[in-house]
Amino acid sequence: MHSRMFPRMGVVVAALALFHGTATAQLPGTPVLQNAFANPGITAAVNGASLGGASSYALAGAWAPGSARFQLSAGVGLQTRSGSSTRTIYGGRVNIPLLGAASDFGASVFGGYGGLSGGSALDSTVSKSLIPVGITLGYRHQLGTSRGVSLYGSPVYEWIGRGGGASTVGVFRAALGLDIGVTSSIGATLGLEFGSKQPENTGKPSGTAFGAAISYALGRGR
Repeated sequence: MHSRMFPRMGVVVAALALFHGTATAQLPGTPVLQNAFANPGITAAVNGASLGGASSYALAGAWAPGSARFQLSAGVGLQTRSGSSTRTIYGGRVNIPLLGAASDFGASVFGGYGGLSGGSALDSTVSKSLIPVGITLGYRHQLGTSRGVSLYGSPVYEWIGRGGGASTVGVFRAALGLDIGVTSSIGATLGLEFGSKQPENTGKPSGTAFGAAISYALGRGR
């Protein structure tokens, strides 16, 4: 089945997520969500996420050629946290499918970069930049003629740049995502990223991040 049955978020995103940063790009404070299947053409998304008391909201976009041999995504948004100023988050990601162009099972590799505004105002407990690399395994299933669902999971290694001039640290995390093709143009993404509890002063993501997105595939009839 063709991957166009599954409109993607940008990590956002995100994934989504895009979309952290739901939306397939890579935005600090959001899950690293990346489907194994690329969606040919342009896809836009609205994303939301939460992690460790921080809430993030972003716009993201993704593009892949007709061959779907790779996908580029990027996003920008705002992050709010109690007792702290609202900050800008931004990021981008590349995803390269390894298999699954003509099957229900897929695999891909991806890498990205994300950042958080604030400069010298950030201390060593804050993740000011993020470089995730990972592998995704996914499954998709057609529902009718224009809808479908896709479930995917990713082990991810993340390099964390901390504020205050602190040294870079690394951490292993994992992510699970669900894409739902509501129509041939509109999709929804739900996902989470999880890992072990980390000391607060390390700047590492800790616990579970949750994310969601609504995406729209441009130029595609419903």
